[in-house]
Formats: sequence, structure tokens, C-alpha cells
Amino acid sequence: MYEVPQGLPDTTFVNGHLALDLALLFFKWITTEGKDRLLFSILFGVGFFLMCERAEQKGYADRLAETFFRRNLWLCLLGILHGVFLWAGDILLTYGLSGLLFLYPCRKLKARNLLLAGVLLTCASSPLLPYFLGFAGEVDLHDEAGRVAALRASGVRPTGAQEKIELQWRELEVTHAVVPPSYDGGPSGRQPYRKTVEGQAHALITELSVSRVFIVMEATGAMLLGMGLYKAGFLTGKLPRSWYWATAASGLLLSAPVYGLTLWKVYRSSFNFIVVYKCLYVQYEPLRLVSGIAMLSLLMLFIQSDRATAVKAVLADVGQTALSNYLLTSMICQWLFLWSPFALFGKLTYLEHHGVMLVVWALNIVLSSLWLRAYQLGPFEWLWRSLTYWEWLPIRMEKNDRKMGLP
Repeated sequence: MYEVPQGLPDTTFVNGHLALDLALLFFKWITTEGKDRLLFSILFGVGFFLMCERAEQKGYADRLAETFFRRNLWLCLLGILHGVFLWAGDILLTYGLSGLLFLYPCRKLKARNLLLAGVLLTCASSPLLPYFLGFAGEVDLHDEAGRVAALRASGVRPTGAQEKIELQWRELEVTHAVVPPSYDGGPSGRQPYRKTVEGQAHALITELSVSRVFIVMEATGAMLLGMGLYKAGFLTGKLPRSWYWATAASGLLLSAPVYGLTLWKVYRSSFNFIVVYKCLYVQYEPLRLVSGIAMLSLLMLFIQSDRATAVKAVLADVGQTALSNYLLTSMICQWLFLWSPFALFGKLTYLEHHGVMLVVWALNIVLSSLWLRAYQLGPFEWLWRSLTYWEWLPIRMEKNDRKMGLP
């Protein structure tokens, strides 16, 4: 996320282990790029619906609206603090806004209507993706420069305004040029914390526009989809295993070849930024949806199986402390890449970035398992839940319920 925006290579991709880089790039786009956000948003929608169900079962339906809105307002505040003081790529504010604006009114819809609304909203967000990524103007400039070049080729002298377009395009090409890095340590990429906060506060303010609309639409579509899948029995394992296998196979058979062909075209263009934009992002949202549901089907098959119980227990611990792990990951990575003496930003190859990722994952797993030996909830989960219900809830595990060692 720090040197490889949107899962694509920057200068980090030009190095001696190209085959491994390419294999990793293809694997990521087919299995995880964008799918992680889709699955997290689906789970957020399911979590909201479960909250509603439990409140109604316990006779608290009359206080549900108040609790729900307080829950999401606190999440918005946490997202703002995270986005300003830790990492500008915050998703918590988006989730809070999506919950406040859309989830509560839609909770009574039938499964079919929720699924349809989720798919339509996700696909409708596609036209806003260029604005979120910041390349809408660049693609327009490319097309205008192409028309000016065609005029020159036909013998027509460009006007002053058209020559200015040509100059802007040449400058943009230089800006996006992929230059092989030296990886000799180079100048320090260390950034003062105050400067980081100032930049992230500015980014948060400027994002409250088209780009924020896009990510709220994208997240809300997946949340509605999650509620629909839960009501339809997909996420409760009520469907036959053959149904999950068929969904996974059809989704991957549709998406994997498209990902493979477009990524190969991008690679053959030397990662030309216009080719990247036009090949990978035009169909990004529909393809992400198809492949994401395929990966979700595989996860359901894994959960239903009676194998790898120890792995499932470890992953359950991480899931139970997901919010705390999310914030911890921001702290670790910002420190490693920007604030520490190491200042790793711009110093790692594409492959080495994933080594850092594995180390952070290991920390998440170990710390989650250790924490849940003594506590019922992660620290930030406990804080969020206490603020939601406006009372300090117990966090310590009862002695006879404590885990006996790592799973």
C-alpha cells in the first residue's frame, strides 16, 4: 500500500526477480486486489444485521435506532482520528457514513432486493472510480493530445492552446515514467510526524467530495450485498456445498482470464499509466464483484470443512480483534515506512514489500492470540462497544474461560 498503489508496481517493480514479481502481481489481482475490501464490507453489513436481530430478540427494538446511530457516529469519529493522525487511507469513516446513511433504512428489505441493490450500487460506483484514483483528467489530456497529434500528422498547424495541451501531456509522461531504483539505501524517506498529520488532514478535507462519494457507494453496495447473502442463507452455510463450488468455479473462470489478459497487456506496455487505467480500471468494479463472490464461496467451503481447525482458531482470534489489528497495522507500517530511523519508503523492492506484510501478519496473529487469553475483546473493540452502549462493559475474561495457550 505504500509503494505499490492499487496493487500495481511503481519503480519497485524494476529489479532482478521479475518472474516472481509478475507471478505475485497476477496472483494478487486474481485473488485479493479489491476483494479484501469487498469481503470486509460484506462482513460489516452482516454484523449490522446481527446486531438488529439480537436487539429484537432481547426486546430492545425500541432503542435500536439510537444505539445504531451512536455506534456509527463513534465509528466516524474514530475514522477521522485514524485518517488524520495515523493513515490517510482510512476506511472507518467510510463505514460509519455508509451505516448512518443507508443500512438502517434497508434492514427490512427482502434478500432478493438487498442483493439487487448491492450489485447495482457497486456497479454504479464505477464511473466515479477515475475521480477517486485521480486519473480522470489525465485520460482526458491523453485523448486531447492524441487529437492534436493527428492534426499535426495531417499537416494542420496546432493553435497555441493545442500546443499547450501537447506540453502538458509531455510533462505528464515524464511524471509517470518508471525509473529503475538503485536500492542502495538512497536518501532517507523519513518524514516528520507533524508533516504527516498536516498532509493527512488536508487529504481528508479534500476527499469529502467525489472520491468520498465513490468509496461510500462502493462500501454500501457490498454491505447491502452482505445483508442479502445472510438473509438468503449463503453466509450461514444453508446452501448445498455443490452450490458454493459452482459459484467459485464460475466466478474464477469468468474473472481470472480477464485479469490475466489485461495484466499481460499492461506489462507489455511497460506499465504505461494510460494502458493501466484503460485496461484494469474500466471493468474494475464488476470484475471485483464476480471474483470477490468466488473467493467468498471458497472461504465458505473452508469454514464448513472439518480440516485445519487450528488455522481457523488463529484466524478467528484475528477476526475477533479486527479493529484493533487494523489500527495496529497502521501504526506499525507508518512507523516503519515514514517515522522510524529505517524510513523504508522507496527502499524496498516489490517482493520485499510482501516480506514486511508477512511480518505484520505474524504480529497480528500472535498478539491477538495472546490478548484473547485474558480479555474478551480487543482493546478498540471494547472501547467502541462501550461507547456504543454508553457504559463501561467488562473486558477481562473470567478465569475459568481463559484460553490455555495458543491454539
